Amino acid sequence: MGAITTLAKRAGTFARDTKRYHDEALEGGIVAILPGDPALTERLSGLLGIPAGDRPNADLLVIPLGIDDDARAAAREAAARRRQDRRTLIAVIVPAHRRAAREAELLAEPDVTIGDLAFAADLRSAGSVRLITDGIVRALGDAEVSAARRYPALREPVRRSLVASAARESAVAGALNWFPGASAAQLAMVVRVGSAEGHRLDARRLPEIGAAIGSSLVIAGVARGASRIVPAPRWMVRGAVAWASTVALAAATQRISHRMGEDSPPVDPRSAFWSLLARVRHGRKERD
Repeated sequence: MGAITTLAKRAGTFARDTKRYHDEALEGGIVAILPGDPALTERLSGLLGIPAGDRPNADLLVIPLGIDDDARAAAREAAARRRQDRRTLIAVIVPAHRRAAREAELLAEPDVTIGDLAFAADLRSAGSVRLITDGIVRALGDAEVSAARRYPALREPVRRSLVASAARESAVAGALNWFPGASAAQLAMVVRVGSAEGHRLDARRLPEIGAAIGSSLVIAGVARGASRIVPAPRWMVRGAVAWASTVALAAATQRISHRMGEDSPPVDPRSAFWSLLARVRHGRKERD
C-alpha cells in the first residue's frame, strides 16, 4: 500500500500542476513577421504559417533580413522594441562568407545583442530552416509552449527545446542527489510537451502521466545503484542516469501520445486516475 499511497500523492500534485501549466499555455504565443524582402517574407510566412504584418500584441516580432536589406534599419527596430521590453528576432539570411560583416552591422546598435539574431544561408534547406525556427523558439522564451499550440510548424523545435531543458535540469538535480527535483523537471516536461502539441487536458493523457510518474518512482534507485557500481564519480553517474532517463521518457511519451490519437471522448484526468486507482485496490483485495 505504501507504493500506492506515494503514487496517489504524486498523481494529485501532478494533476494540479498539469492544469496550471495547461491553462498558462492557452494564452499568448503570438508571433508576427515584419514585411521586408518580398521573397524572404513570403517564404518565411509560408514555412511558419504566419501571415506577414506587425501585430501590436505580438509576443515576438520576426524581421527577415536579406542580403540587400538595410541592416541598420532592422537593428534600430529591434533596439526600439527591446527598450519597450518587447521581443524581436532578426532572421538574417546571408551566405556564410558574409555573415561576419552582417553581424557587425547589426551589433553596432548598442541595444541589439547576439541573442536577437538568427543566421541561415537560405530558407530552403532543412538545416537552414531549423536554424531559424530554433532561433524563434529561443527568442520566445516562456511563450514557446503557447506559440507551438498556435503554429504547428514550431511544435518540433519547441519539443526539442523542452526536452533539452528538462534533461539539463534533471542532470543537475541528479548530480546533487536531489531526485525530487529531477522528477519535477520530468513531470513538467511531459505536461508542457503535450500542451505544446495541442493536446486537450483529458483522460487521453493518462498513459503519458503514468509513464512520467513511473519514471519518477524508479529513477532515484537506479541512479544511486549505478553510482555504486560504475567506476566514475558518483555525482557524474547520478547526473548521467537522470539525463538519460529524461530523454528516454520524452521519446516514450511521444510514442504513447501519437498512438492514443484524438478518438476517445474527453474525461477529467484526475477523476479518471482515482477511478483507475480504485480498480487496482479492488483487485488487490480480491487476490488477498
